[in-house]
Parts: sequence; C-alpha cells; structure tokens
Amino acid sequence: MTKEEVKELLQRYADGKCSPQEKAMVEHWYLSESFKQSSDFDTNDIQELKFEIWDKITQDRSFKSNSKIKSILLWTASVAAVLIFVFSLSEPFIFNSADKLLAKKEKPAVFDKSPARNKAVLTLSDGSKIILDDARSGYIADQQGIKISKSPDGSIIYSMPESLLGNNNESDVVPYNFITTPKGGKFQIILPDKSKIWLNSESTLRFPARFIGQERNVELTGEAYFEVAKNINMPFIVKTKDMSVFVTGTEFNIMAYSEDKFTSTTLVQGSVQVSSPSQKIILKPGEQVVGNQTIGLSKRDADIEETIAWKNGLFQFNNTDIATVMNQISRWYDVTVEYEGDSSGKRFGGYISRDSKLSQVLKMLELSGVKCRIEEKKIIVLP
Repeated sequence: MTKEEVKELLQRYADGKCSPQEKAMVEHWYLSESFKQSSDFDTNDIQELKFEIWDKITQDRSFKSNSKIKSILLWTASVAAVLIFVFSLSEPFIFNSADKLLAKKEKPAVFDKSPARNKAVLTLSDGSKIILDDARSGYIADQQGIKISKSPDGSIIYSMPESLLGNNNESDVVPYNFITTPKGGKFQIILPDKSKIWLNSESTLRFPARFIGQERNVELTGEAYFEVAKNINMPFIVKTKDMSVFVTGTEFNIMAYSEDKFTSTTLVQGSVQVSSPSQKIILKPGEQVVGNQTIGLSKRDADIEETIAWKNGLFQFNNTDIATVMNQISRWYDVTVEYEGDSSGKRFGGYISRDSKLSQVLKMLELSGVKCRIEEKKIIVLP
C-alpha cells in the first residue's frame, strides 16, 4: 500500500468506518510487521491520528463482564494493537512496551503453521486420484467426454462439450467424482452446469461428471458455499447427514461436519427448501435452518456476515463459544486442540484474517484473554 492509502485506512479505522475485511487487514498488517519501525510517515500526521484513535478506544471500549460467562471482545484488542502500531511509526521507545505486552511471560512458540491454501484431492469414478495442489493449470482429465481442467487461479472446471448439450437420457450411467479438502486445505470447483462451489477445510463433495434426468444431486460432508446456476426445470439438491437442500438457483452456505452435533443451512440469496424425513422448511434470505435427525429442524435469523466469513478470508466471532472458535482454527491450520480445565464459559467476538499464521492468530486471542500453549501440532487451551 502507498503512504496515502495507509493513512486513509487508519483514518477509517479511527472513524469506525472500516469494513470487516479492512479491520482484519489492519490486524494482519500489524502482526506481520512485528513492530518494525517505519519512517515513511509524516510525524505531525501520525501524532494527530494517534489522538483520534485514542478517542475511539475510550469511547468504545466499555463492556459488561459476568462472573459466570466472560465475554471477551477481540475488536477492542485489535484497536489497541493498531494504536501500538501507529505509535511505533513515530516513537521507537514503545517497542519495548509492546514486546512485554505480547510476551506476557509465555515462551515463544517453537512451532508455527501457515494458513490453509488451495489443497484438495480429486477422485475419479475409476478410483484414480489427482492431487490438485500439485496439478498444473490446463487439462487434467475427462469423464465420458466432460473435460476437467484447472484454471490459473487454482479452480477446477468441468466443461461440457456441445455434443452433450441437451443429452438428458436418464438411462445413461454417469460417473460420480469426489473432491476432498484436508485440514489446512480449501478449494473451488465449477460444475458442468456452471454452478460454483467453495469448499472449506476438511470437506468432501460427491457429484456427477454431468447432470442428467430431472435433478442435479450432490452430497456434502463438511462446509461449502454454493452459488447455484439457475435451472427451474432441473432443481439442485444438496444432501447432508441431517438434511436435504432443494434449490433452483441461489446462494447459500451449508455446514455439515460429521463430528458436529448440528447441521446448518444459511440462505444468502434466492429461496431454498430444507427438508428432513419429517419436516420441510422454506428459507428467505437472512434465515438459517439448524438441527439434526434426532431433535429435528428449526428456523432462525442468521448472521450472514459471520456465516460466510470463512469464504471472505476471515475468522469472525460473534459471542462465539471457545469450542467453536478452536474447531475453526484446528481445521484451518491442521492442528489438534486440547483443554486444560473448564473453558466452556468463555465466549468471544471479533475479526481475524485467515491469511495470518497460527502464531499471529494465537497472539490476537491472547490479547483478548485466551491463553494457549503450543506443543508441536497441538494447541492446549489454558483455563
């Protein structure tokens, strides 16, 4: 970023006008710089901005605490972090104080992890596997005339030739493929009908090489964001362990990890019908269905921003319990999590960039009162 762009960003932060992505970028920038000095700013400009940011902190930092449930707001720590960063631009002596703040008697982590990247395995109908993160851009394979290729941005694209357009013979045997992302992986795929699907870490999508018949059926384990191409004559159906989602063309998010107690479907645009063996629920944009086969399904208002934050490159927490927070971190960085003592009462709110390294995320959590210890590929959450 240029000097002027940085000044504008910090000014928007001070004015409370930053988007969630911009807030996360400031946090990531602050952590990545690790309190390095910079002389590329005018001292008077920074001095004026410091007081404005301090005013913002003193206006917004008050919050209620509860002896039973401690709600820790990450964004207040983020503002403080930016304050330290801005101070450091013109006052080198603050470095020592900042180092002490971050250290807090904890030993520096000897283990670190980079964030998730495009990483997945494509399994064809004959059982052959293609490691997509190693595959070069261009042609990869074909399934009954359907061309499979990798785009320069890393997405997998299924392309149907003109000779197959309009061929909807239900007697045809269509091969099914699987695309699987591991922990620490993510991927995007474009199906033959032009529907786009973003897969989160530790997820699997089962889908046909081409759609025939009266429905477009896919199966999901894990989490994915769907941008379904409209076709009122051939509805798109996503099947999970607890529910089926019926759409003709819309955008929605499904979280259906096998180890989670509940499955959720959140509608962003359009309309969907969510069903179980005994229920059918119609969703409108901004609504969410949560449940499982034991307790049934229930509809509620959704926090769309929080639900799709993973797709937009953010960890976003809104009064979120620590187990959910650490589950996201575990999948994204391919680490395990253990707990010492009872941390069930802790809840959190705020934004952290998913482009950050694991150590940077844990530093931000520590600034908010979450203490962790790292042992190789294991995060131990302290009471």
